[in-house]
Amino acid sequence: MGIGKLESFLEGHIEGFFNKRFSSDLELAELMKGLEKEIGRQGRGKAMHLVPNRYVFTLAEDDYQRFCAQRVVDELYAAVEKQVILQNYRMEGKLRVSCQKEADRIKGTYALTSRYEEETVASTNEASSQTIVLERPGLSASTPLNLPTEHKVVSLTVIEGADTDAYLEFGEKQIYIGRRDKNEFILTDVNASRLHAWITYEDHRHILHDAQSTNGTYVNGKRIDTYCLVPGDEIQIGSTVLVYEVI
Repeated sequence: MGIGKLESFLEGHIEGFFNKRFSSDLELAELMKGLEKEIGRQGRGKAMHLVPNRYVFTLAEDDYQRFCAQRVVDELYAAVEKQVILQNYRMEGKLRVSCQKEADRIKGTYALTSRYEEETVASTNEASSQTIVLERPGLSASTPLNLPTEHKVVSLTVIEGADTDAYLEFGEKQIYIGRRDKNEFILTDVNASRLHAWITYEDHRHILHDAQSTNGTYVNGKRIDTYCLVPGDEIQIGSTVLVYEVI
């Protein structure tokens, strides 16, 4: 097998494998790049652009120890969520990302595999000391109620109207938009309804819903009832225009 074919094989079957000539440390940015490529490869040509919800990194012992911090847990999880949105794909089920050790793996290299998974509980092997599961922590009896993990991966910014420059970052939480004080995104625009629209998180995508508003909700100039947002979309509510972006 020639060098070119070998590289193509590695990219297609062990996505994210990087050989750094055994001299440099593995960087978090490389793991994120691997996720971007793997999600892109998995989504191409698939029905409904559905991508896997389970991602496993195989690392050398030293690299594994370096990537066990909570910061990595959060950043890898958020990186997957962002790529699903950026590449306009969907993901069903709970997202899970994990790292595992491989005794004979060379430092500075990794392998990334992905699959579709329905189960929500880690297997006995995955819960062993050889694997750290990197997934969005849920609330439990031991979790401080005032410190839930929240992955803010997108934003809304007002670019036109009375509330120009108003800004909100959010992730999986449902948000409400309008003049009502209880809304997550409060507008002062008199042409906006008290509850004008809301955004849900479904299949790891943000879905905009019109709340039967008086003047309607528009995306890129077209009136909508329900719409799956993509980065760069401009949402018009009354005389206000907001832009949706991945952060």
